[in-house]
Amino acid sequence: MQLNGTQVLALGTTGSQGSGLVQALEQRGAQPVRVTSDPARAAAWQAADLRAVVADLTDPDSLRAAVRSSGAAAAALHVPLGLAGPQGWASVVAGVSVLRELGLPVAVNIGSPVPAVGAADPWGGRDRAAVLTATGAVVVSPTAYLENHLAPWAAGPLAAGELPYPRPVDDLIAWITARDVTAAAVAGLAGDHGGQLFRLAGPQPLTFADLAEELGAGLGRTLVFREVSAQAYGDMLRPFVGEGPAAAVAGMYGSMPRTPDPSLAPDVGDVWRRLGVTPTPARRWAADVLAPFVAAA
Repeated sequence: MQLNGTQVLALGTTGSQGSGLVQALEQRGAQPVRVTSDPARAAAWQAADLRAVVADLTDPDSLRAAVRSSGAAAAALHVPLGLAGPQGWASVVAGVSVLRELGLPVAVNIGSPVPAVGAADPWGGRDRAAVLTATGAVVVSPTAYLENHLAPWAAGPLAAGELPYPRPVDDLIAWITARDVTAAAVAGLAGDHGGQLFRLAGPQPLTFADLAEELGAGLGRTLVFREVSAQAYGDMLRPFVGEGPAAAVAGMYGSMPRTPDPSLAPDVGDVWRRLGVTPTPARRWAADVLAPFVAAA
């Protein structure tokens, strides 16, 4: 669809993983309408002369009202961590279905990988993606976010020269940036790819030893990887995200096998070429994004 000048609802933009969505829409010439369930946040955005509406992805009536009041002709959303559970996902599907029933093209970043058919699927990504593509939405499915290392619970260890994570050192992952994921979602929306799934991955499959070296090079310091247990990682998150999301993350990592997951290091160069997006290497991301974060911390 033609996004230039189009009002597009942008949902899930306040966390680090959805933070690039507004910019990606603006780069395509769209006019993003930020959506939040918090009236105070909406008022603050409006006071800053930004388009914003109060609505909740889990409340169909509020979504209908947001579309009417904003004049939006499309929607793009990042599914936040708090909606990762079964009940949350049912709400996501219901919300996307409402937007599609209203005639809006929709792009959804489901926030987790979708394995190839026949491969293990510990997150249930295949079923989730299938339900959403059946609505006619564009679905993007990332591997693991580099922004996981930009989180507030990671600042102290990084400043101390450590890279903690609840996976074995030889685990192989093609880490991806949140901005590349949102750029891909918007490219899928602009390219009329409704009903299609795009598996996304970063340009370099890296072990955690490799990742520590790449991030350290971008930071201009030595980083050493340290494996932590799933429970310990949840404990790191808890003060920042709350008990429920921290327990969900700990449970997810605790249920994963120790062997590398092929869905986290797929070869998707053709996908990026189709979307016209060039993914960002970990070292460059560390220099451009992670270094200022660590310096401020």
